[in-house]
Amino acid sequence: MIRAEDAIREARKLLGTPYAQLDCINLIKAVIRRAPGGNPAYTTAGTNALWRSSEMTAKYRDLTWRQDGLDGAAAGMIAFKADGADFHHAGIVTDAGTVIHSSSTQGGRGVVETPLTAAEGWTHLAIHRHIDVTQPSPVKDEQPIWRAIVMTASGALNLRTGNWRESDIIGTIPKGAVVDVLETGEDMWRVAYGGVTGWAASEYLSRHTDASDDKDDAPHTALIRDDGTTIILAGRWRVADD
Repeated sequence: MIRAEDAIREARKLLGTPYAQLDCINLIKAVIRRAPGGNPAYTTAGTNALWRSSEMTAKYRDLTWRQDGLDGAAAGMIAFKADGADFHHAGIVTDAGTVIHSSSTQGGRGVVETPLTAAEGWTHLAIHRHIDVTQPSPVKDEQPIWRAIVMTASGALNLRTGNWRESDIIGTIPKGAVVDVLETGEDMWRVAYGGVTGWAASEYLSRHTDASDDKDDAPHTALIRDDGTTIILAGRWRVADD
């Protein structure tokens, strides 16, 4: 595993290399091959293949996390430029809020270091399995859009790094637990539980209260029968007669 600072240091050694000698995907390959802790035999077909590798089986999955947008950018991440489904350019994010990439358009200079901004055309972020990057932290003041209860048939619900079913598991949520829903997708919701934020399969989450109606943060108790029947009790309850 390559430390993020070593990946950046290796990339900066290549600044000024002409594009004809080193294009954007070969810059990333060169860093992973040469940096301490890297893989000298590493290869990938191109920027589109690199982005879509997260949908492959574990053996071919180069990206362990990816997202739309630049929020939470961290040193060592891979930044992408995309036009629709075409992920045509990539570079390595630095600790200075910049990205090192090989450009064919910026004065023909090849490997350059430029701001990591949407204005520069950057659209997506990802974490490469060979580069050790601190996982993005949730936004502390982010408000849930509603709450939901975990309704698995048995066992816990997996909490994942990304909004696709094969992304890495970062934790589990027990059956009957109440989570804060921060964002919804087609079949995955981004949720917060126990101080950890991740994505979970929406088919196992049942909305039961709107966050705006829960301002006093009243406790919720889930009663779950062996057959899966669940009753949610909002507020404070006690057993009057057993």
